[in-house]
Amino acid sequence: MSLHKLIPVCVLFLIAASLPAQVERILPKADEIQVEAEELTHSQTSGNVQAKGKVVVTYGDLQMTAAEASINANTGEFSASGDVKVTLKEQGSWQAPAIQGNIQKKEFRFGPFRMDGKVWHAGGQAGSYSEDENDVLSGGWLSTCELHRPHYCISAKEIIHRPDQTFTAKHVTLRFWSVPIFYLPWLWGSTNTSNIGWIIKPGYSGKRGAYLRIGRLWQNETLGENQLYLDLMSKRGLGLGFDSEYTSESRDLKIQLYGLRDRDTPETRPGYNRRFAAEDERFRLNTYYRHELYPDLTLRLNVDYLSDIAMLEDWFRRDYRRFEQPKSFADLTYDHKYFSAGLNIRPRINEFYTAVESLPELRLNIPKIALGHSPLLYNSENSLGYYRMKWRNFDLSRRFFIPPAEYIADLHTDPSDYSSFRADTLHTFSLPLDLGSALTITPRASFRATSYSRSSRNKLSTQDLADIIAAENHDHPHNQFPVTAYDDRGGSLTRLAAEFGLEMRSKFWSDWQESQLPALQFGTWRHIVEPYLNYTFAPEPSEDRDNLYFFDSIDRLQKQHFLRLGLDQRWQTRQGDSIRNLFRWQSYLDIHFDRGEESGRYPGDWGNRWEFDPREDFGLRAVLLHDLGEGDIQRGEFGLRLGAEEDLHGSLKYIYRNDHLSRATYSMGSSLVDFTGESGYVKKYFETTDTISATVHIPINDKTAFDINAEYDLEKHRLSEHTYELSRQLHCWTMVLGVGWDNHDFQVMLMFRLTAFPKVKIDLDF
Repeated sequence: MSLHKLIPVCVLFLIAASLPAQVERILPKADEIQVEAEELTHSQTSGNVQAKGKVVVTYGDLQMTAAEASINANTGEFSASGDVKVTLKEQGSWQAPAIQGNIQKKEFRFGPFRMDGKVWHAGGQAGSYSEDENDVLSGGWLSTCELHRPHYCISAKEIIHRPDQTFTAKHVTLRFWSVPIFYLPWLWGSTNTSNIGWIIKPGYSGKRGAYLRIGRLWQNETLGENQLYLDLMSKRGLGLGFDSEYTSESRDLKIQLYGLRDRDTPETRPGYNRRFAAEDERFRLNTYYRHELYPDLTLRLNVDYLSDIAMLEDWFRRDYRRFEQPKSFADLTYDHKYFSAGLNIRPRINEFYTAVESLPELRLNIPKIALGHSPLLYNSENSLGYYRMKWRNFDLSRRFFIPPAEYIADLHTDPSDYSSFRADTLHTFSLPLDLGSALTITPRASFRATSYSRSSRNKLSTQDLADIIAAENHDHPHNQFPVTAYDDRGGSLTRLAAEFGLEMRSKFWSDWQESQLPALQFGTWRHIVEPYLNYTFAPEPSEDRDNLYFFDSIDRLQKQHFLRLGLDQRWQTRQGDSIRNLFRWQSYLDIHFDRGEESGRYPGDWGNRWEFDPREDFGLRAVLLHDLGEGDIQRGEFGLRLGAEEDLHGSLKYIYRNDHLSRATYSMGSSLVDFTGESGYVKKYFETTDTISATVHIPINDKTAFDINAEYDLEKHRLSEHTYELSRQLHCWTMVLGVGWDNHDFQVMLMFRLTAFPKVKIDLDF
């Protein structure tokens, strides 16, 4: 075993597998060794070879130096003494006062030793090695600090390594300088992998109390990177988790399991969390699998099973912020040059979530292709499936939250589930016409047919659907939004829809010009202007959308008659062989030819997005959405980035969102820019948001820095989140100490990050 295999090691037990193996390589066969010394004698009778004075033994890339060395060619007994040093070319060295053993039996014994690699450094009191028996190391330590007395190390009183590559370690201690920080009486495991480590994560937080996470990291060919860990929490109890992630070109597998018996389950009233029964036995089972069966055929599976509505929010905050409601599905997709076909099954496995089940769904999509040798282009989208809308299953009725004098049983109910078979087919034809080099005109026509096995006589408007979505919001159980239900008396029906439109696009650009502003860090620049217009007319479909079961935007088609005027401007500069945008301004204006259902007015949205990146240490982002019909700013965002990463730098972000129900601007046959994701057919009430957040990184000196992160809620007039972190780079690690508040929940964070391995850390992350 080469010394370089020690580099990824992060606990002491690996020394047991590697150090004796280095000794074995010193004298594998006497007749293959080159020995140099000031005095060299050889007895043919006894077989003894004696070397004294500046002994140098060379074997391949391995070299050993010592004051004296002897070997018996007949028995295999050997010894070396006097500052023995073994060096592997470009990999590291190993030192000990003396070593002895038997080459033929492959047995070695050595006293105090030290090993120095490119990154890892180790030492110990004594050790022994035998090919057929256990290896033993006594008083060993391991560190990335190269000093004679390392700033930190992991030590063990005794390590026993067996021929099957399993090990046990006794009295394992993490030390900073000579001070013991963490202790385990016993560790066990295997050294048959190049990536093994341990998790040690102590700390305190307001939610968990004092806690300690201990666990094991390892790799194997089947499951990839794995973590098995145990959480000991004074407030919440005992938690057990397992994470695994494997990635290859043809296959991905991710497993995440966690469970605990919670001693402090969140409750908003005795026995209940909002409108759901509180669960003490809490868990998450999440598995994602991707397999490329053939070059064009891919299988994807995802299961995310949770014990309760608050499991993600309490224990997996990062996932909760990315997707508040995870999906479970099975999908088989075949991608061809001229079409894409798929089979999708999506059940709802968590009853406290709302989901549209696909049981199953077949898809066939044809990308935009030319019809024969004509300039006419064609594309198509087709789906066929059985769909079921499953609303949340609450444990408490709304009457427990609405005052009795205001509660109306027929209105303040929970939404009812419904289902239908649906077949949908969409076909679009377009004809791009280039008028010279500056103008392209593209007329288009789209035709859609959608069949339902069930429908409703009772109508549900966009307002009714928005009320239902708001009424089942579990975070606001005291709301009084009315709930209207579909019936199943409409029978089967087929809806026909069409759309006709015209797009005009042009592009103008200037020649490259020399910059007159060297402070902006660019030499040449040019200006590109792309104006466009998109006229869309979709007559009223053959069936009223209010009678169709709602599953997605396909079911909410209505008459559309609007003109979108747009402008995309870019100021660009050359940077080496590439071109980058200095400033980009995208804008659009919607002019409707009929009154909006939401505003009752003709004008639509005026949207703008700005991106300004003149220097590496300065950048601006902004979005503004103005509803000309309502006369209000519905959405505003602003972001500022200032300073280089290694210097004083910070960021500022502002988000504003008005309380409104946005107007739909939709096209079946063309793509429409949507800066805020609010112009589709699926509507909900957007709550007022008015927040400002900032981050500041302050380098105090070359090794010390201070970081501030804060968010202020202008609507509620309070500092919702703020954290403060002090980091100090020491000789072989970086220490970070932080405190913070998240909506009045106090948090403390202490982290030690190895300088040699920035991603390897021992932290207190609450």
